Amino acid sequence: MDARIRKKPGIARFEAYLWMLPTLTLVSVFVLFPVLESVYMSFSKVSKAGIIKSFGTLDNFRYVLKQPVFPRVIVNTVVWTVLIVLISIVISITLAIVLNERFHLRRITRTMLLFPWATSGFITACVWKYALDYQYGSVNALLIRSGLVKKNINFLGNADSAFAWLIFVGVFVTVPFMTFTLLSGLQSISVDYYEAATIDGAGFWDKLFKITLPLLRPAINVTIVLNVIYCFNSFVFVHTITGGTPAHRTDTIMTYLYWMAFSKGNYGAAAAISVIGFIVLLIFSVIYMNVQMKEETA
Repeated sequence: MDARIRKKPGIARFEAYLWMLPTLTLVSVFVLFPVLESVYMSFSKVSKAGIIKSFGTLDNFRYVLKQPVFPRVIVNTVVWTVLIVLISIVISITLAIVLNERFHLRRITRTMLLFPWATSGFITACVWKYALDYQYGSVNALLIRSGLVKKNINFLGNADSAFAWLIFVGVFVTVPFMTFTLLSGLQSISVDYYEAATIDGAGFWDKLFKITLPLLRPAINVTIVLNVIYCFNSFVFVHTITGGTPAHRTDTIMTYLYWMAFSKGNYGAAAAISVIGFIVLLIFSVIYMNVQMKEETA
């Protein structure tokens, strides 16, 4: 007879939930409760002191949708998210393929690539804000010394150029994470596929489009979904570098939400903006995952 005491299924199931209790508690306190509170506030009248007076109104959503700048904020958020993810995925796939090959100083190169991602987002944003400064920025100094321009350029004074630089910084920070996620996917692909393709006379592009990218699709899908959520909810870079200026033309949903809550003191409208952002992300995630599942089963 086995000396170990076999646990009954009910006891084993109870023990599993007991081990999950700390995680469930943390998720409930720091994720679920704030989400439910935001939804509750979005349908309530909230004073400037944050006191909820009544529930069951759509005034907050009506107020947000009537703001002239809100459509621009939505467009900015979509453009910001789509461009960063698309540009980053192209660069990351290229870097992952390069870093997957054997070459001198490969480990050092991989380590250096981690720095932008490992560094605090706030510190990175502050460094780029200083670098792009009109009077003392290092970017202007470099351009003038190289003879490309004759006078300083106000990169952050114009909404279009400021937003373009924000996208550049977003790509700069996003690429390392995406690269290493895709690199882990590449390393899971057996070399036998490539050896067999080489014997059959396949070239680099044949291997890329018929072996690498199809087998890398699960990693690409996960990376895209995670980074869409990350970029959509990104706050620190826009808030630190431009603060949404000029005239909210570089604002995204997160920075506009922050301005609505802490500069204007309209917490109900801010909660409504967060709910709108959640719905947009939920719709994207459901549609994207359904499309990908249909392609995999086709």
